[in-house]
Formats: sequence, structure tokens, C-alpha cells
Amino acid sequence: MMYFMVYTADMKVRHTERQFPMLERMFSDYLNPDHELLRAAKLIDWDGLHEALSFYYSPLGRSGKPIRLMVGIHILKHRYSCSDERAVEELHENAYWQCFCGFNIFQKGQILDASSLVKFRNRIGTEGMKKVEAVLLQTWTEMGLVKTKRVSVDTTAQPKNIAYPTDVDLCHRIRERIVKEVKSIRKEVNLRKTFRSFTRTGKKVLLRAKKLYRNNPRMRGASIKRLKKMTHRVVNQAARIVNTLYARGYNEMGRKLNQLVLLGKRVVDQTEKVLSGKVPQKRLYSLHELNVAAIKKGKSHPSCEFGSVVSLSMNEDGLILSHAEYQHNISDTGTMGRVINGIKENTAQRPLCVGADRGFNQSPQKQERCRRRWGVKRLSIPKKGKHPHPNSEACWFKQSQKQRAKIEPVIGHLKSDHRMGRCRYKGASGDTANVVWAALAWNTKKITSLHKQREKTSRSETERVAA
Repeated sequence: MMYFMVYTADMKVRHTERQFPMLERMFSDYLNPDHELLRAAKLIDWDGLHEALSFYYSPLGRSGKPIRLMVGIHILKHRYSCSDERAVEELHENAYWQCFCGFNIFQKGQILDASSLVKFRNRIGTEGMKKVEAVLLQTWTEMGLVKTKRVSVDTTAQPKNIAYPTDVDLCHRIRERIVKEVKSIRKEVNLRKTFRSFTRTGKKVLLRAKKLYRNNPRMRGASIKRLKKMTHRVVNQAARIVNTLYARGYNEMGRKLNQLVLLGKRVVDQTEKVLSGKVPQKRLYSLHELNVAAIKKGKSHPSCEFGSVVSLSMNEDGLILSHAEYQHNISDTGTMGRVINGIKENTAQRPLCVGADRGFNQSPQKQERCRRRWGVKRLSIPKKGKHPHPNSEACWFKQSQKQRAKIEPVIGHLKSDHRMGRCRYKGASGDTANVVWAALAWNTKKITSLHKQREKTSRSETERVAA
């Protein structure tokens, strides 16, 4: 048995249940009810998620996959750190996964395809994912499982799924992409103009620049300069083909090739500036991820990461309450206000005390203005330099700093266990999506442990009173 969706007269999604076959038995007859996934499923407000995401479903056409199924498989995907394809395979094999996603009997046929996960993420967007996060946090707050008295804030870098960017690789790749596109155009359009691709020569020059002349800066620079000239010539040839395509009326082909030409010009220009000793502004680091930024965190390893900056807030129980993503290298002080406001949106409460490290330090006047604007009672941020903070010996300041240290291993778990160590979703929206699902995977695991611990405590108190 599974949920399926119907549409009422007010055009809202309602989920109903199919009747059980007479000879089928429910999962509860076979599965362990104390399993962590079954306990987590009971703590999620699936009806609230249906109400929040029904706006993204249209009453026309074929019905989409059930909301519980799609939200559940995304949480499981990031909880067990697997790809879309592997998550779908595990769903077809694992009874606990199926029960978590809303099935009450084991499904033997095809449930969904891996492409359905992509379509669901595109359908709800980042706003829909944030609604899922807000609904779950509000539900857990009403259950008394979320504390907001003492909160810790920290930032980290989320690398994109790109290769290490070098000028010689970018020149070689954009030249190959332009040549490949021109070859596909020639199959459909008769072009009289000659086109030199530099396929064999380009590979030789690339090999010299990356291997043979690795320890010879002068010869390596000469090889990069030669490869840049080849790329420049290919880009100019492709630009003339673009004009020809537009003149003949092949606008779609012309637009597609013109995008590669513009990227090629940008790569050639920044390579030329680097060779002349200048620092290019708005440097391009990847051909398929144009908004990737170079994040320098001041650490020995790695000294620089290419991706986005993520700001996280965590309460004293280890729950991620809010987060914010930035596509540029922003200072820590500029990220705190956004995550504090996010806590208010997700839990309808403001923290009393916020702790952070020295990277968030500002002048006392600025900190006081920010504290009043955010509605926070206390800020526990150590000062830089030899002179300590005036409240550094206070009990609440020390306790908040001890609490702040707990966010470091949580960030480590998010990166190593829940796919935040490398973002494989595309674009700025992909950065937000990856953090949302990683935080949900961590929170569902943490909230299950907290609820189990509270039940154990209440049970022991009941036994003590009875004795």
C-alpha cells in the first residue's frame, strides 16, 4: 500500500490510501519498530509537508510522485551519502527505506527512476526545500525537542565538483568543446570556410606544459602562451561561423555556439592577463560552474577551496537551526545576522546567547548595535589580540565558548557523512539544495536520538516514582 494524490475542488493536493489486498501483511508484522528509520518517520509531520508542497503540484496532466516518497528518499540519500541512482536501487531493495517513504507493504515492481529526483528538485526549487526544513523544525519545536537558548555560529567552505582550475586546462577544454560543437554543426549545415582545430598540436602542447616543463617556468610559460594562441584562433574561427549561422537563419545553433565563443574569449583574456603578470577580476574557474569562487580560509590544508561559503547555526543539542550560502568570499562578520534571522523564521524563537570564534569579532560598538538589531541578549565572541574580552571570565561567556567548540565536529560529519564535502548539484541553487538536504539528514538522525533519550528518561522517572 502507498499514498497517491488527488485534487479537490479548491485545487489542493490531498493524499489518500489504497485499500490493503486481503492476503497482504503490513511491514509492522515483520520489521523492528525500534529501528532508527521507523522512529524517525514517526517524528516527521508528513501531512504538514503535503500542505506545504502541494502548491508546486499542478492539477493538470499526469500526477507527480507522492510528496512523502520524494522527500523521504532525498533525506535517505544524504543520510547514507549515496547518489541518485544508488538511492533508487536501495529503495527497491531495502524494506526499511520503503517503510520510511510511506509504503506499508513491500513493493516488488519499479517504484521510480533516478531522473524523478532531479525533476522533483527542479519542481520545488530552493524555496520548497526551505519549506520542508521549516516545517520539520517547527514540528520538533512544538514537541519540545528544539532548544534555542544557546546557539553557536560558524562558517565553512563547500567545494564544488570541479577539477583544480589551471589556465592551461581551461584553454584546452574550451578549445575542445568549441571544436566538438563545430563538428556537430557541420553534419547539418554545409560550411565552406575552413576550420583548423589544432587537435593533435594542442594535445602535444598540453602535455609539455603539464608534464615535460613542470619544473621549467620559462618553457612552461611559452607552452601556455602557444596554447592560448591556438585557443584564440579557434575562438575567432567559431565567431565567424556564428555570424554565418545567424545570416542563414540557424538561430538555435548560433546561440549555442556563441555561448561557447563568449566563454572562450573570457578564458583567453584572463590567461593573457596572467601571463603578463596581472590579476584578472571575476576569474573563471570552471566551464560548467561559472559562479564558483576561490575560498581562502587561512588554513594549511587545503589553503584554497573552490565553491561557496556556508554559514551554519547549531543549538546545544547539535541540531542545525539555520544556514546561509554565499557565492563569494565573504567575511564571517557579514554572515551572522542572516543565520540568526533564519532561526527566528524556522523556530519562531530568537536565541538568548550566540557564541562564535574570533573570526566574528568586531568593535564593541558594532557588536552592541548588531545585538540590539538581531534581538539577542548576549554575544560571546572572543577578541583578537593580546587584550581579552571584558566578559571573558564570566560564567556565561565560558560556557558559550565551550558550546561553540561542538560545531566543529558537526561540520566534519556534514562533510564526510552527508555529502557536504563536495556539492554535485549545479549552480547557486544547487549549493543551497545540498546544504538543506545535508542538514535535514543530520537533524533527523539527531532528533531521533534526542527523542529516544527523552523517552528513556521519562520511563526511568516513572519507574522511580512507582517504586
